[in-house]
Amino acid sequence: MLTDAVLTTSGPVVGAAQDGVHAFKGVPFAIARRFARATPPLAWQDARQCTDYGAYAPQPGHLDHADEASCLSLNIWTPAGVDRPLPVMFFIHGGAFVTGGGADYDGSFLAAHGPAVIVTINYRLGPLGFLQLASHGLTEANNLAVSDTLMALDWVRANIENFGGDPGAVTLSGQSAGASLVIALATLPQARGKFVRALALSAPGRNIMGADHAAEVAARVLAELGLAREANAIASVPLPKLFAGVERVGRRLADETASGSLFGPVLDGTVIPREPRDVFAEGALRDIPLWLGSCRDEMVMFLKSTPPAAMIRTTERGVRASFGDAGWERLLAYYRATARLDEDPYEALLSDAFWHRPMADLARDHAAAGGAVWLSRFDHRPALEPFLSLGPTHGADNACLWAHLPDFIDRPILKRKGGPMTPDDIEVAGRFQESLLRFVTTGVPDVADAWPRFGAGKEPFAIFDRPFQVAPLNEGARFRVWGELLAQKTRVHEDIRA
Repeated sequence: MLTDAVLTTSGPVVGAAQDGVHAFKGVPFAIARRFARATPPLAWQDARQCTDYGAYAPQPGHLDHADEASCLSLNIWTPAGVDRPLPVMFFIHGGAFVTGGGADYDGSFLAAHGPAVIVTINYRLGPLGFLQLASHGLTEANNLAVSDTLMALDWVRANIENFGGDPGAVTLSGQSAGASLVIALATLPQARGKFVRALALSAPGRNIMGADHAAEVAARVLAELGLAREANAIASVPLPKLFAGVERVGRRLADETASGSLFGPVLDGTVIPREPRDVFAEGALRDIPLWLGSCRDEMVMFLKSTPPAAMIRTTERGVRASFGDAGWERLLAYYRATARLDEDPYEALLSDAFWHRPMADLARDHAAAGGAVWLSRFDHRPALEPFLSLGPTHGADNACLWAHLPDFIDRPILKRKGGPMTPDDIEVAGRFQESLLRFVTTGVPDVADAWPRFGAGKEPFAIFDRPFQVAPLNEGARFRVWGELLAQKTRVHEDIRA
């Protein structure tokens, strides 16, 4: 059944009504030429039927379903018959900056149970969204994916009231690469005043890429395509050839540089003028409630990939560079001595180094600056592959967040099937969703006694498992040895300066 037409700044749209929720899918918020800033879509007069997801952003495995010009669309789920403006959850998908899309996240269940308005977006991926080419003559081609998300946020601010949402109650949210974009986006002057809360799940430790590394990636891609002297020609390279060239560069770069990553938001001095963590630490976002979450065994998925992901090598190299080989061996020995029966000490060390500790550091910065922040870890093993085999690794929380209890949902872009949930899945996922919707609605994920905000002292963090519990972060041998190594490193630096 179709909904009534809803007016947007580009023209009227109709969606599909089912089970008390109205869904508007594939709503264009922008159009884009390759390596150029997105612009508003062409206006239309007749009601546009938005009942199916829009084209995927070009990405490996889906080039046949992709459309460069019209992939910038968003999806909206809004409860029917609500007589007040509802809070809005604006979700940025993950996928290592190279895969994914809003079509992998059906927000109807969350919308109905909020009640809330749920928005998922597409943005340009891989080289089309992140290749830094402004210095090579394509003057607009810096941080295009970041600009895409800003345009989507502007669209929501201008239009969401007509869909029952409150433009003054938007929560920025994202997972993995999307969480990195949330952290970067939250600090931009262009986003100020357009959101009131932020949720970042499994943001990588390096949320921002240096300009020098991004420039090296761009130069290598151009050279690989034989375009070092005619960079503008990359705008007409067929997509399969472009993505194949990028893949070859990525394989080599993983072993030849300190950072194995090809893409991500870049500290370019223009679109992203400052290191986001510095902005948080200085207190510019102290009025923004922040929830930072991760999964217990983040790195298992990347260790088990074939070949193991580049971040495995680069993370170990980074720890060795910080503390020396002796410091690395000391850490690994402590992890071996304190490992759970089912825990890989090497994986646990890498998970802490790349995921958990950077998230905790950001939480400390925000709390010290006067901001309200909550920290969580997802320890539950969903009865769904790959988590059933790998445990609560990267994405386990996301699978439960978007579940339609009592079932996990299909992920068409990721090519993962859903399925029935166990009673434990339902209990943990229900608790996680309840906390998220409370945060989206009030800016607080739980009552203070059940989950205190993060701050000085015991640094409480929530553990989503069965049962739900809150524990102090800064206890145990692992925490102490990290602290001792950091203190030793600080003393060495002070001695050098003296």
